[in-house]
Amino acid sequence: MTATVEQIESWIVDVPTIRPHKLSMTTMGCQSLVIVRLTRSDGICGIGEATTIGGLSYGVESPEAISSAITHYLTPLLKGQPADNLNALTARMNGAIKGNTFAKSAIETALLDARGKALGLPVSALLGGALQTALPVLWTLASGDTAKDIAEGEKLLAEGRHRAFKLKIGARELATDLRHTRAIVEALGDRASIRVDVNRTPPPARKAAANWRRWASILSNSRSAPTIMPPRCG
Repeated sequence: MTATVEQIESWIVDVPTIRPHKLSMTTMGCQSLVIVRLTRSDGICGIGEATTIGGLSYGVESPEAISSAITHYLTPLLKGQPADNLNALTARMNGAIKGNTFAKSAIETALLDARGKALGLPVSALLGGALQTALPVLWTLASGDTAKDIAEGEKLLAEGRHRAFKLKIGARELATDLRHTRAIVEALGDRASIRVDVNRTPPPARKAAANWRRWASILSNSRSAPTIMPPRCG
């Protein structure tokens, strides 16, 4: 007998940050996660997650909106439907409910997790196979204070926990961000890979190319090839 979607539950979990996390659009004191548990009629449970940052300062869905969409709209739509046909369920969600991509992705992940458990396979196998089985974890230095960021990076390097860092910039003047980045690269760059994220605050187009070259020049002192995370405009 084909298993069906029996129940979908969601919870908001607020995880405190170890320090204020300064972005160009907000300062975060916690990371809110929407955790989804999807139960099938055969008793198999799948877990999914939807994560956005800074309430509504980053995206169009807040954690509360994600959880509400799952509880009041997506769950009634999917209950009783065959749980193994992900394409049909995705089409059903998209056909009845516009947007709400974070909420839909959490359910999609839970469906894949449950399907993998039913078949005894990792989700990567359902998607064609894993290219890598491990990835380095990128640590974000975003206290907003250059000296504190350097000290934090030094501590993580000494502990052997992280050797790849991302700098959150974009809220201040370009010259200030350049000084901040240069100081961190000079302090850590021969031992670490360093990236910058401008947090959706791109400069005018005619200045962008020159600015990226300036970033690349600074980051070229980093242990690995310089990486600039381009601005996201949506």
